[in-house]
Parts: sequence; structure tokens; C-alpha cells
Amino acid sequence: MVKLGKSAAFLLSFLALFFVPFALIHFLPLGFASEAVASVEETMLKAAGYATQRDGAFLSIGGKSDFEIVTDCTGLVMVILFFALLYSTPSKADKPRALLIYAPVLLSFNLARLFATLVAHYHFGPAVFEGVHVALWFVDSAVVLWCWSRATGAKLL
Repeated sequence: MVKLGKSAAFLLSFLALFFVPFALIHFLPLGFASEAVASVEETMLKAAGYATQRDGAFLSIGGKSDFEIVTDCTGLVMVILFFALLYSTPSKADKPRALLIYAPVLLSFNLARLFATLVAHYHFGPAVFEGVHVALWFVDSAVVLWCWSRATGAKLL
């Protein structure tokens, strides 16, 4: 039997804990999650003064910006990433408690990120939208790593 080092054990555990749920969210019928996020975004956009219409998971802002909120936009990927990091890391952390605390933080951050992305598209068009969209993926990752570090005591640098 091959004995794995700590890094290899972490990596194998992380890959399994991330990719299995990640694959599942793309095969399970999670339209309700996309619609819930679209509904919250509609409320936020209207509260900010944007004329917004929603049909299920589809949003139209001011008649000039149309979007579909897909499963990857719901924040579930951020929660799955946090879950995989948390449960792959050997620590004395109360992991279920950490998940209960940080999952809402990540989902809330995702709503703010999505709002900023939608507003960027409305004001500046598709080219800026793509740049903001990609840049905020890195910010998403940093927020997940920060939550994981806080939950487990892991040092980031």
C-alpha cells in the first residue's frame, strides 16, 4: 500500500470533494437556485433605480442588457470550493459550524459581485462586462481563501 504525503492527501481529498459536487450541480435540476438569485438581483437592481424585468432566471435591465442567471452564477461554486478546502484541511476547526457561518457570507458576496457585474454591463457594455466578470472570478477565489483561512487557521502567505 502506498502511503501519501500530507500534500498529496490534501490534493486528492480536495479534488474529490470539489469536482464531485461541482459535476453534480451541472446535472441536477437547480433552476430554482438560478431563479432565486435572479429574483434577488431583480430586487437589488430595482432598489438601485434600474428598470428591471425578470422571467424565471432571465433578467432584462433597462431593455438594453439581457442576462440568464445560470447555476455557476448562484454562488454554489464558491460554497463548494470552500467546502472542499475546509474538509480537505487537517485542522481542529468545527467544520460544520464554519460551513454554516461562511456559506451565507459567500452567497451574499456572490450577490454583490453579480450586481456589480450586471451594472457594469448596463453602463459600459459587453467588453467591460467580460473584463469585470473575469476579474471578479479572482476576487471570488480570494474571498473563498480568506474564509477558509479564517475557519481553519491556515496561513495564506
